[in-house]
Amino acid sequence: MDSTGVRIVDLSKLRSTSFSERSAAIHDIGRACQAMGFFQVVNHGVGADILQGALDAATAFFNLPTDDKSGLSSDDIRQPVRYSTVSELDDGEVKIRRHVLKQYSRPLETWIQKWPSKPIDYRQKMAMFSAQVWRLVSELVEAVTESLGLGRDYLTSHMERGFEMMALNYYPPCHQDDNGGAISCAPHTDYTLLTVLLASQHGLEYLDRESGSWRPAPASSLTFVVHVGNYLEVLSNGRYRAALHRVVSHRGAAPRVSIASLSSFAMEESVEVAEELVEETHPPMYRASTLSEFIDFLSAGNRGADFMEQSLKIARDKL
Repeated sequence: MDSTGVRIVDLSKLRSTSFSERSAAIHDIGRACQAMGFFQVVNHGVGADILQGALDAATAFFNLPTDDKSGLSSDDIRQPVRYSTVSELDDGEVKIRRHVLKQYSRPLETWIQKWPSKPIDYRQKMAMFSAQVWRLVSELVEAVTESLGLGRDYLTSHMERGFEMMALNYYPPCHQDDNGGAISCAPHTDYTLLTVLLASQHGLEYLDRESGSWRPAPASSLTFVVHVGNYLEVLSNGRYRAALHRVVSHRGAAPRVSIASLSSFAMEESVEVAEELVEETHPPMYRASTLSEFIDFLSAGNRGADFMEQSLKIARDKL
């Protein structure tokens, strides 16, 4: 673990020909998923030039004139590419907390032509990054299912048909005097199997389940933080719980840029509790659902957190 208490997983061991080293890495991933739903990966194999290139491309996009970005704005959350600004009223003053660009990225060949055409190298840099991250996600999913005792190929066919969305965030400097900083992204979990996050600097916090307090997550432009998402919680029948996290901007900090790669099954493909993880003393605790159903739920004006609560309630009512 690092000084923030987040477990660090060395992926070179996951790729090792040594059975003991690979087993140890899988064990570390399983323990991290179970304890906090959160871990950091090093030696992940994605080149520093690709990481920095993606952060540079994201920064350059957010620095474009407003007219170059406003054409991507939409109230329809089903749009495959959508730009938005999150703001709030504070003492009568509107304060911008973050700018967001969400873009579908898997299958890459389906969506890349819909991505922003400016800056001129945006698509090239983001495509290189997306391809490398998807390879990493596939590797991590194999390790996660292996840690659950399901085998490394348990979700291979699902991931081959899988879906990914990239959420790019720009957090402007904070001018708030409160020592606690400003909450720029409210506490939430991700409706994914796994989320792989790259950030330019600190600001991400996760909820420590033992103490009930918020703790800072590590940040480095050369490493990734991985979150357990709601769909992995469903698949694992609650053995691995989704990570509750938020972003806090502190006074004097530089602007923060992050790229979250959110991966799951295909839109219309149902995620359900693995039969192998159902026992008499541990019945299925979640109903099956699709990502498309979740998006419809959000489109109707509902809170994302309520979808998970309804899933749990329906499952309990069947017991």
